[in-house]
Amino acid sequence: MLTVLFATYNGATTLARSLENFCLLDPPEGGYKLVVVDNASTDETPSILKAYESRLPLTWLRIEQQGKNKALNAGLELVEGDLVVLTDDDTIGQQDWLVRLREIADMHPEVALWGGAIEPIWPSKPAPWILDQVPLGAVFALTDPEQKTGSIKPDMVWGPNMAVRSEVFAAGHRFNENIGPAAGQYTMGSEVEFTCRMAKTGYSSWFVRQAVVGHLIRPNQMERSWVIKRAYRFGKLKYVQKKQDSGSQHSLVLGVPRWRYRSVATSYSKIWMNKFSKKEAELFQAEWDFQYHLGYIAAAWADKHDLDQS
Repeated sequence: MLTVLFATYNGATTLARSLENFCLLDPPEGGYKLVVVDNASTDETPSILKAYESRLPLTWLRIEQQGKNKALNAGLELVEGDLVVLTDDDTIGQQDWLVRLREIADMHPEVALWGGAIEPIWPSKPAPWILDQVPLGAVFALTDPEQKTGSIKPDMVWGPNMAVRSEVFAAGHRFNENIGPAAGQYTMGSEVEFTCRMAKTGYSSWFVRQAVVGHLIRPNQMERSWVIKRAYRFGKLKYVQKKQDSGSQHSLVLGVPRWRYRSVATSYSKIWMNKFSKKEAELFQAEWDFQYHLGYIAAAWADKHDLDQS
């Protein structure tokens, strides 16, 4: 048996479609349990969940303290079976999604962390600049179409389609509740922080090409302003990963390499240069770089402040 777990916050626009998809999935060997955590939603989420109680092996609970990782950690108390499949409230699994994860997990008992393929479900045909200029993995959590089944780095296991052996959680490991979606400007990549932390304890990771989910892209997520905001959060994630890899950075200027401050100034200058020259591709790259470096620096400064206060 396995458990599928996800958290939802005001996800009514996609939640019903996702739950309807679960009704159509082939059950994996041993069956599955679905655990959904309502993270203090103020929309129709509770009524949607109630409507599917009789149609799915669904258990759901509500927690009032916001934070996706808080919700996931609460949901972990209800999981059953030897495998926990994690996803989101805006994914659509292929019919054999859970079957494929079950099969390959059984084939490789030495592996503890699994990442499946994530493909886009666009609300409309994306503009050329999105496909040509946007880093689709960082912005939309879309996996590389060329990635093949096999061993991968832990930072390539992403939240919309991942699985973790229950023994990892039984050993006491949990998601970091200080990062991830919550109120305010959050640090993205909470699942990546978890998988990289687990890799340091000796758990290995594997990519499953044949286990596929579609990621529902919302219309507002195709707007330039939304995409650029992701760069800031991506920069914050990269600071967290850098700290995981190298530890404290107090010998640097407020925890940040000098070159990164220069990069902020350089990218800001390029923004204005390219605005006047109307070079759209160069302008997007400059805006992305500017926000990315700002996010990294903001995370480093916040971390240093917390350390100074402790």
